[in-house]
Amino acid sequence: MKAFPFAAVFATLWLFGSGQASGATLFFDDFNSGASAAWGNQSGTWRADGGVYDATFPSNGPNTYSDVTTLPSLTNFVVDVDINFLNDGGVWLRSSRSAGGVINGVLLVTGGSTGTNNGLYWHTVQNGSFSGILNNQTAAGLQGTDHHLRIVVDGDTYSAYLDGSLTPFTTLTTSLFVSGHAGLYDFSPTSGASDPRGQTFDNFRISSVDVVPLPPGLALFGSGLVGLVAVLRRRRVKAIAAT
Repeated sequence: MKAFPFAAVFATLWLFGSGQASGATLFFDDFNSGASAAWGNQSGTWRADGGVYDATFPSNGPNTYSDVTTLPSLTNFVVDVDINFLNDGGVWLRSSRSAGGVINGVLLVTGGSTGTNNGLYWHTVQNGSFSGILNNQTAAGLQGTDHHLRIVVDGDTYSAYLDGSLTPFTTLTTSLFVSGHAGLYDFSPTSGASDPRGQTFDNFRISSVDVVPLPPGLALFGSGLVGLVAVLRRRRVKAIAAT
């Protein structure tokens, strides 16, 4: 008798029962009519010009920073953003910035290394002090090209997905920060020029995290499979014992 692919079925059930998806939109800006008044524009003199957003004066000292001020206590959430001409920028997560410019939070760097890294990596930032590069993952051809980035922040896990992939491109696990803002960082070397501008951001969205529930019919199907597995295993044991 041909073996039934129980492992594959149970894997499917697990994915349906424990999956996560973006829920209600908490904030969205397409920059078509300028930048939303919710943006803090705390450092870097950010601008929305031509339907995209970037810093007029990109820098990593002090670090450019613009967060969504109306959502100061995000815990579990999803960020979606389009990145044009990926070079050296990033997304702040569970972050805060004091009046004196001291930043705390997680930074996902897009590109990086002054526009030479073909990948994404993380920093944790405590009282303005940056960790080393964390979990750098690379892929040929990222520099200078356009990409959609989705970041899921759930508990102590930060997961970054590229271009609609269901598999994280890179992840970070840290318990350093419980809540904070979401925002943008820009150190694209040519961003200060009008043409070319370097890396820019578009269609920035913050959503809640929803757990995808197991549909009732699928739940019954799964419980039935458990019983079927038990019956078939008992028959298999009896057959083996009889030989």
